[in-house]
Amino acid sequence: MKKFHCLLGIGALFLNITFGQAQVQEYLDQENKRIEVANGIEREVEQFIEANFSKYRLSKLTTVQTIEELRIHEDFTDAEIEKALIAAKRNELRKLFFTKFPEKTAYFRAGEIPVSTQQNCVNGDFEDGTAGYTFWADLYPQPQSGLAFFQSCATPTALTTTNVLTPTVNNFTSRATLIDSNAPNYRQFDPVLASFGVNVPTLNTNGGTRCIKLNNTGGMGSSDLSTVSRYIPVINEATLDFNFSLIMDNKPDHEQDIQPYFRARVKDLNGNVVDEFCIIANPNNCLFNRITIKSTRRILYTGWVCARLNVGELLGQPGILEFSVSDCQPSAHFGTVYIDNVCGIVCGAPELGALNIDPIQLNCPSNTAADPIQVCGTFSPPANATLSTLVLQVTQAGTVVGSVNVPSQLTSGNFCFTLPPTIFGVNPQGDFEFQIEATFSVNCPAGAFFYTITDSSAAIGPDVTFDNCCLATLSLTSPVDDTSNNGQLADIQKERSDWIRASNVIAQGNSGLGNGVIYHAANFVELLPGFEAVTGSQFAAYPEGCSGDYLYKSTPTTQRDDDTVSVELIPEEINLERIGIGFTLVPNPAHSQVEIAIDEGEFNAFTITTIDGKIVMQQNISASSRHKIEVSAYVNGIYLITVNCTNGEVLTEKLIKN
Repeated sequence: MKKFHCLLGIGALFLNITFGQAQVQEYLDQENKRIEVANGIEREVEQFIEANFSKYRLSKLTTVQTIEELRIHEDFTDAEIEKALIAAKRNELRKLFFTKFPEKTAYFRAGEIPVSTQQNCVNGDFEDGTAGYTFWADLYPQPQSGLAFFQSCATPTALTTTNVLTPTVNNFTSRATLIDSNAPNYRQFDPVLASFGVNVPTLNTNGGTRCIKLNNTGGMGSSDLSTVSRYIPVINEATLDFNFSLIMDNKPDHEQDIQPYFRARVKDLNGNVVDEFCIIANPNNCLFNRITIKSTRRILYTGWVCARLNVGELLGQPGILEFSVSDCQPSAHFGTVYIDNVCGIVCGAPELGALNIDPIQLNCPSNTAADPIQVCGTFSPPANATLSTLVLQVTQAGTVVGSVNVPSQLTSGNFCFTLPPTIFGVNPQGDFEFQIEATFSVNCPAGAFFYTITDSSAAIGPDVTFDNCCLATLSLTSPVDDTSNNGQLADIQKERSDWIRASNVIAQGNSGLGNGVIYHAANFVELLPGFEAVTGSQFAAYPEGCSGDYLYKSTPTTQRDDDTVSVELIPEEINLERIGIGFTLVPNPAHSQVEIAIDEGEFNAFTITTIDGKIVMQQNISASSRHKIEVSAYVNGIYLITVNCTNGEVLTEKLIKN
């Protein structure tokens, strides 16, 4: 009998695995269909840009002072400035396309991975293309962007209504590229490094046939910040490991705060950063290899690196993984990165190191010296580095209120700090966070280099809270706890962190909602014999801890049945001015039939003339934005079509008949 039960259990296990695999395959199929549509929209975008390029101009004209500044800092030539302005205009037209057709944006956002897959790294190695990932690029065209947007590793980025993009395959000039060794134009080694005789594989040796490359190596025209994001429905591991290979252009004259950077981070659904690291182009960092091109330029590269993000605070919860890479602020020096094996591997020793505070959340901890607080965690030094300092800070609203400079316990890879209750101050109120900062030193060719790794919180939400710290239990009896009209708040509002038992009498309240008595406790409110709420009184009781909120809850809070994440797209400003209405001839050249199409407005008459001014056709029509004309009988050649717009404007376009 036991053997039968065992076999039945194994059969159920296989059934669950098969069901899960089917769900994953269905998801991947849906994603591949979405990506196919997005690729078609990209072709529509290009057609839109070409058709409208001459009809718009940039609304923010470039000043001579800005151009001169760029020439000083980046040696911009006139031709390069013109190229930068063209790139800026094309980007604004791309944004205009998605503003005109906002429904198309949805095809650029990854669908939600089934909850049943959890953190099983569906397509973590990109062998199923880009299914599950959302891409966008913030383009800051030069020279008009200035310094305002660039905050180095703190530069914000978010999916907007117009900055979406879909990766191309083996296109090294794209801002998002799917590297595929089985597709045309595959390059085994990064082409920029290969041009200097250095061969770094575009694919990780443990990653199969595909990976993702973010940003291009043009680095001229706009300071591009390219991002790929993935939503993880349930994080079920304490760490999230991956591989990356980083290549950065570096100008010695630039300060560190305007150099290219690469940022990897995990956020919760409220946008709070759970863990992140950021690497700035710095030749003193021995993570980098260096190619010196000339005194004003060098290229830094890492080769393939295994890195780790700590996500223990999000166990059992959803999270958002995000990778971003940026050019330098003035735009002439690029940053690009290859990414593979997202959460599909475990780093034996993360080359960038790791630091994590064990989850801890305290509500109203003891304030006596006999009850110290223990804050513990783990760390891994960066490659070839040793621990120099390890400091714990207690912060409130971003301000340090106390610190402990030496851990009470320190072993290889583990630490504990013992905190006196007084570290929170006298009569503490509000929320506090634990922040650990570790400094590691390593001897690099350029000298000693220091890595600083920070974990700024131990849990989602406050690590320690002193809000509404109240007693655990309460018993209410008559007559001392009876409540009549016009009672004080202390008499009519009661809360406890465990329970309330009431056998008193309530005669409080009038026609105004909320003028009565409210009791709430975390576990239960029990109404015992002798309790009475007399006619005309108001009374509410519900399970809730010491929140300090005394509410009459007219409707219950409902939980969503699905475990989905809603992404609110941010609108973007479009810096274009229209030059006249204009119209388009489709197709052009034309053989048998051509359609006049006005993008905005209507026309009520048109005239077709030969190139030397002879009228071939003249016709009035009902006001419309589109009208088809039969031209098959016309002699092949060039004609002029003039339309009379309903607003009085007269426009002319050239038609080629073939």
